[in-house]
Amino acid sequence: MSVTEAMQAVSGRIPAPATLAEVAARIAGSCELIEAARAVAKRPDNVLGLLLRALTPQEIAVMESAGCRADRWTDVQVAEDFDCFRVRRVTFRGRCAIGRCAGDVEVMPGIKLPSGISDCTLVDCQVGNGCLIENVRFAAKLIVEREAVLLDVGAITCSGAATFGCAQACSLGCETGGREVPWWGGITVDDAALVARLRSDREGQQRVTAAHAAYVKALTSTVAWVRRGARVVHTERVHDAWIGAHAIIDHALEVEDVAVLSSADEPARISGGAAVTASLLQPGAFATGGGIVRHSVLCEHSAVDEHGCIESSLIGPNTHVAKGEVTSSLVGPFVGFHHQSLLIAAFWPEGKGNIAYGAMVGSNHTGRAPDQEIWPGEGVFYGLGCAIRLPADFSESPYSVIQMGCSTLPQKVRFPFSLISVPVETLEAEDGRVPRAYNEIVPAWGLWANAYGIVRAELKFAKRDHSRRHCIDYKVLRPGIMRQVKQARDRLHNVIGSKRVWLEEDIEGLGRNFLREESRKKAVLVYNQALVRYALRILLGEREGRLTIPGSAELAHELADELLAATTFEERMRRLLDIERENAGLVEESKRRDDERGVRIIPGYADAHVAAADDPVVRSAWERVRRTEERVAKVLA
Repeated sequence: MSVTEAMQAVSGRIPAPATLAEVAARIAGSCELIEAARAVAKRPDNVLGLLLRALTPQEIAVMESAGCRADRWTDVQVAEDFDCFRVRRVTFRGRCAIGRCAGDVEVMPGIKLPSGISDCTLVDCQVGNGCLIENVRFAAKLIVEREAVLLDVGAITCSGAATFGCAQACSLGCETGGREVPWWGGITVDDAALVARLRSDREGQQRVTAAHAAYVKALTSTVAWVRRGARVVHTERVHDAWIGAHAIIDHALEVEDVAVLSSADEPARISGGAAVTASLLQPGAFATGGGIVRHSVLCEHSAVDEHGCIESSLIGPNTHVAKGEVTSSLVGPFVGFHHQSLLIAAFWPEGKGNIAYGAMVGSNHTGRAPDQEIWPGEGVFYGLGCAIRLPADFSESPYSVIQMGCSTLPQKVRFPFSLISVPVETLEAEDGRVPRAYNEIVPAWGLWANAYGIVRAELKFAKRDHSRRHCIDYKVLRPGIMRQVKQARDRLHNVIGSKRVWLEEDIEGLGRNFLREESRKKAVLVYNQALVRYALRILLGEREGRLTIPGSAELAHELADELLAATTFEERMRRLLDIERENAGLVEESKRRDDERGVRIIPGYADAHVAAADDPVVRSAWERVRRTEERVAKVLA
């Protein structure tokens, strides 16, 4: 077991699967939904394991005087120390079991009310100890665990064959089908990505399908659940729902065919007029503010808010969708989606990007069928009002920026840290071979003009990660991305001839954009600098004996042999210090440019904004320089 795998095992995070057989094994594993179904099958009349007895004639008389009714009182059983005075105006139908009504229960933070049951109709329900059920007009085929609260609920029912949103498979990345992924309670972004990507592995896909069918059969339940400490309040309709421990359903518009997986320290929530149907919410996830979630999975600590709409999609951890629309998409962690915009048919397991206001990612209908798709790429920023036509693949252009107002053509772009923008300068007459619809691409732009953004991204991801199960690598400059940088550098360097403007026919990976010669030359230099910096940092860590990233040392030595031949270790470390200082200077300079522009344009700008020298991101960059200096001095001593 590697150091990384050991850390994952200790933390409880689930590593990415390598094969579909591994995914199938994960589906086949037991979960709380299956365990609950087994408990129901084992003792359907007393799922909660209460010590039950029949009501005494005196208790029946007290309850009837308090307005209670039953088809047959013999079908109502109660706990040994049942308090009949806490049950008022309740109609019992079918077989019901009622736990002990004693003590108070918290209905909202800081407010407790006496437990008990009043103003309800219960049909084939089992209620645990210390619950508060009040003004529930109709509850049928329901298990309510101890200390749960049901208050002002219209109907909370079960069809008798509930699958809690799991009996479905949705196509992620292609709206018309072809990349179907089944839902199950413990699904991760990595699981979904592998199932959606490896369509050619027929045997693996069959194993996943068979495992999912067995999983659904095992969890299918004759009852719905409200688990311990959960609260369902001020909600009109709840049907075929699994409400997990300490989950909150508050003023929800509709909750149907749903599993709300939750725990005391990671409560999930549906509130504020949200409607959730045929979906799963993992621990810490929430849908609120009029959000709509259909046929989807909200992974741990993801959110839908402010009338956001999620349809047939999986939303990764720490991603917050507000106001906009996501359809038929696999969206990874840390995607900023806070405005009215569109993401459709996207395969984006890497996440970490941004969808700005008015962005339309993508136009997936050819006039024949809505069957196109986009692979947005890790950390890609889609600017204000851009229009991305499909099919498009930016997966080999991580941390690129699509400038505001750009309209891109269907294409595949393979240059990391690029800027794609509407041309600022006109092309010369001799460059007339460039189509008018083409945008300009500036490879490596993010490494020199937006160094601040890269440092900020790593800090932001580490600080905002609330997930406990997903393995999320915060490092931007890591082996996979650096290999893409090397390949991009090679394509730019190994050109044939000399041209003022380069196109896809000249340099593979430019997509339907053009590249100026001066931008090509600068990109080669910047990519080289990034590769040297990466290699030297890995070599430093290797000398210290603390390498933890698989494959990093091999790539570092490969780059060092190419770019730093005939240099000693000491010379390499001196070079590393120079590069780190230069990079920190770029970080500070990119922030200082913003400061200078703001002062020129906005009155009092300097008084309202943190100066570059005091900015926490800039200070973090210089702190890295200081730590590197200390590390180098130690290994060279």
